[in-house]
Amino acid sequence: MSYSSKLFLKVILAGEAGVGKTSLRRTYLGANFQQDHLATIGADFSSLAKEIKGTPVLFQIWDVAGQDIFQPMRRLYYKGALGALMVFDLNKMSTFNTLEKWIKELEEGSGRGIVPFLILGNKVDLVSETKLEKIKIKVNDFLNKLNHQYSKKGFTVEFFITSAKTGENVHQAFERLGEKMLLYLEERKKRRG
Repeated sequence: MSYSSKLFLKVILAGEAGVGKTSLRRTYLGANFQQDHLATIGADFSSLAKEIKGTPVLFQIWDVAGQDIFQPMRRLYYKGALGALMVFDLNKMSTFNTLEKWIKELEEGSGRGIVPFLILGNKVDLVSETKLEKIKIKVNDFLNKLNHQYSKKGFTVEFFITSAKTGENVHQAFERLGEKMLLYLEERKKRRG
């Protein structure tokens, strides 16, 4: 199937530096997990042809740098995004506490306002079950707030617990985001009439 017959879906991987965005992207693309952390400079790009609910798509995955110094540059990469994965490190709740900043960047930078996104709590392989249960409570409160706000925009926000190292829920998160993006595009088309 040619590129011209696929629907292009631009996805942003956003979150603080070191939360595992690059590792999640690599895992989804089928690359081996790398233990050493290499900081993304600006942004990194990959693409992957998939079929989502019978629709051939080409995921364009933009992994944006998490360091504050790159904030002005990141805005360029958000343009045209149809969805995002907002990632935090389950071991560093400070990375969860900044998710609102990342959501705001997406909303301001996409050129479409807010677009569908999921929240990923990454590095579950390093977290105890007790700690994970406490985190889930905090995340669910945040999801309730977000869904009250964004369900009016035609989508709900979901939470996935992931591990780039083991692959846990990585493919499921990308596929679910793809489904939400397709539904979002259908809704936009209906509204235009």
